[in-house]
Amino acid sequence: MKHMTRVNESTFDASNDRCVRILWTGGWDSTFRVLYSTLVDRKRVEPHYIIDTTRPSSIRELQAISDIKAMLRTSHKEAYARIAPLQITSANEIPEDPEISSAWKRLKERAFLGYQYDWLARYAKAKDVTDLELSVHIDDKLYSFLKGHIEQTSEGGYRLQRRVTGDESIFLRFEFPILDYSKTHMRDMARQHGFLEILEKTWFCHKPINGMPCGMCSPCVYAVEEGMRYRLPREAMFRYHTRRYRSAIRAPLLSMRKSLSEVKALRRVYDLLRYGSKS
Repeated sequence: MKHMTRVNESTFDASNDRCVRILWTGGWDSTFRVLYSTLVDRKRVEPHYIIDTTRPSSIRELQAISDIKAMLRTSHKEAYARIAPLQITSANEIPEDPEISSAWKRLKERAFLGYQYDWLARYAKAKDVTDLELSVHIDDKLYSFLKGHIEQTSEGGYRLQRRVTGDESIFLRFEFPILDYSKTHMRDMARQHGFLEILEKTWFCHKPINGMPCGMCSPCVYAVEEGMRYRLPREAMFRYHTRRYRSAIRAPLLSMRKSLSEVKALRRVYDLLRYGSKS
């Protein structure tokens, strides 16, 4: 991994002013990528946001993006100027594509894969872009689908190998610039380059309670498991541990219930074979 230097706006190199298209969700990973691109790499950024009207956190994510841009406008005007207006699209407006959706469903049958990857792939195809950056990191569920099918780009990130033709090919239009990063690695890099305070303004919870992280949704759980528990308030951590406790108790109960059902089924088969039909 290349050596990083602290942000210095006065050393801007216009020859490095390549525009990068980034799916910006207002979350930790994509915001890290936006900030690193504009502050350290000094590139122009074209941000894209897909609004999911079924998720209560969408407005909170947009607010986070607005707050982050406001901080940049005050503290790093040059970086702020490099960010193009946010392109917002409703997930409901993305054209249907049965081929992509079918491939996503088959992938989902192999292992968990979020529904957003269906409409993200359809979005990239509808926009006819081949370099939309997804800020997937090493702990993301998608990583297991990409592993073994990627190659490094000239910019140091990753993309799907062009020879891939299976269901994974729905990701051919994306680039993955931070695929080998962890959240704590990004935090250390942000601290090193002086933009951690801005990065901390990001949002991650899907089901906020009283405007704060819930501690129970998947992003909250992942945040704790990936070393970012300090971002959850005490009440959210209490709910997180309560959820884990209930899951720990529920699992053996479900297993016991399944075992009892199997015993009853075997008993019915035994009775049928021994005594025949009762009708």
